[in-house]
Amino acid sequence: MIGLVLSDSFLLCGVWEVEGSAKILKSISRVQFSDPITSVLYQEAELNTILAPALRQASEEHTIDGQNVSVVIPDIFLTHSALKMEKDLGRDDYWDFIKWLDRKKGKPEGQNQLIFGQVYLPDDESIHVCSVPLPVVRTLKLSIIEMGAMPVWMGPASSLYLDGTGMSEAAMIQRHGNRYTFYKVQNNRFDMGKIAFSGGAPRVINSTEAENVTLAGLGLEKSELDDIPVFCPQKLGRQALSSWEASDFRSPETFSDINAEDHQVNLNGIPYYEGSIMTQLIHSIATDYSFNFFNEPGITDFLFTTVIDAHKQMLALHAEEASIEEQEATNAETAPETAPDNLWLLAAAVLIVLGFIGFQYIKLREELNLPLFGKDKSYTIERTAVSRVNQIERSVIQSSARLLQESQAISDALLKLLIQTDLDRYNTLTITKNFASMEYTSGMNPNIENILELEPTSFSVEPLGTDSTVFSWYYTFDMPDLASVNQGMTPLSKEDLLLQLDTTLTDYSLKYFDQIFLENQIYEPLLLWARDKSNILQASAVLSNSGDRILLRKFVLFNSYEHPAPRAGFYLSLLKD
Repeated sequence: MIGLVLSDSFLLCGVWEVEGSAKILKSISRVQFSDPITSVLYQEAELNTILAPALRQASEEHTIDGQNVSVVIPDIFLTHSALKMEKDLGRDDYWDFIKWLDRKKGKPEGQNQLIFGQVYLPDDESIHVCSVPLPVVRTLKLSIIEMGAMPVWMGPASSLYLDGTGMSEAAMIQRHGNRYTFYKVQNNRFDMGKIAFSGGAPRVINSTEAENVTLAGLGLEKSELDDIPVFCPQKLGRQALSSWEASDFRSPETFSDINAEDHQVNLNGIPYYEGSIMTQLIHSIATDYSFNFFNEPGITDFLFTTVIDAHKQMLALHAEEASIEEQEATNAETAPETAPDNLWLLAAAVLIVLGFIGFQYIKLREELNLPLFGKDKSYTIERTAVSRVNQIERSVIQSSARLLQESQAISDALLKLLIQTDLDRYNTLTITKNFASMEYTSGMNPNIENILELEPTSFSVEPLGTDSTVFSWYYTFDMPDLASVNQGMTPLSKEDLLLQLDTTLTDYSLKYFDQIFLENQIYEPLLLWARDKSNILQASAVLSNSGDRILLRKFVLFNSYEHPAPRAGFYLSLLKD
């Protein structure tokens, strides 16, 4: 399992495995961003420019391909609210009402969000509403898929504590200056707010429930009402801790009850807050049940007894499997061996040892130029000095050929779409070696599957407006494994490419990255941003005739059909000799 914890300035990536009730940490690293991301959460192009290299570096440091990936978003990036429920309204009514409230907020243009709701059963007291920036979800999901991994869960850090500790009632607090934001679930009801301390006395700044209920629930006021555990992922100072002495305050040590010794994982330099979040992600039992930003927006039902029962069943299954393995091992150790079996094993071992000694003796004499065989006939043993070189050369050729075929497939798909569709009608378009995904706006069926000559893996249509004359067409395709390569073109050098771009494009920018050293190949990543329709078409034409030393690894397009201003990113790899 892979865990990613997002922050403003870096990404924390951890890899672990579960054996029964034991959690074994295999590796962890902190990947620094080139720039802070808080200011670009709603700017998909800029966000992708920052996150993509960090995720690529994480994939190089850890084995991510084929793994399940969970992502934790800090609550400061999200918008939380609590909506009181009425018994006479259905879920569809509430969902329509939530979307209506969101439209009435008067958000800035381009600030697109996905909205999710969660109801704590069985009481249906309130809906926990959470909004997440759309570019964050889309960028991370597509990047994870591109790395060959499976995005299985994305959610708030607070959900790990409210839903995943195995406790049906809990609260999480986060300190901001001299105030604390709290999220809590008590009596199957979600509430939130802010509190502060003045002279050691708690004061409710705002809350979605009565002040006395808030203070009693957090254990800050003596009351006949029950208090609940209060979790804090931050490391508080002595004075701050004293304010919470009366409560059931819990701040578990980072990576507690997690085995980091087997793989000698170095935990030095891991920030306390993000380390706490990663710890809770590893221990969480509810990621399969909490609302999931990777799923379609909507309202999710959450029942603690279902989560706890499933966890108990999993532990019982692991215990049964461990018991069977232990019994089989015990039987194997205590089973008597017959004398003939022992005799044959001994004879085989002796022959193996003698053969090894003899081979080493012959090898030693040959190295000393004292051959045993044919010494009177000038017998020599020839060594192939270039076999390793030939092996490396074949490996480089095979690797380069594969990269070239992937690049050709991306380029072919892109050219087909640019020639046979209108670039201004795309809202998004992403093409990688694994998949192509797009949103196209048109009053007529664009028949993208016929253009690409591929069967879509997912397809949907949504009307825009009330007249239903214009539609959004959503497509996802799996890219073909192989593509024929045009061997007739003259390869461009890096200098030739830069010269052509400079003479044909009027509005573009380049971003250089450090060279990447693989076992038998070196390549230099380069990101080309082209702005407006003309420059995007020109850049595509140049790159389609760049030869086999400049590879197109990914293409992303950002645009708005209502206000066309397309921007496209070409992710390139310049192969080094």
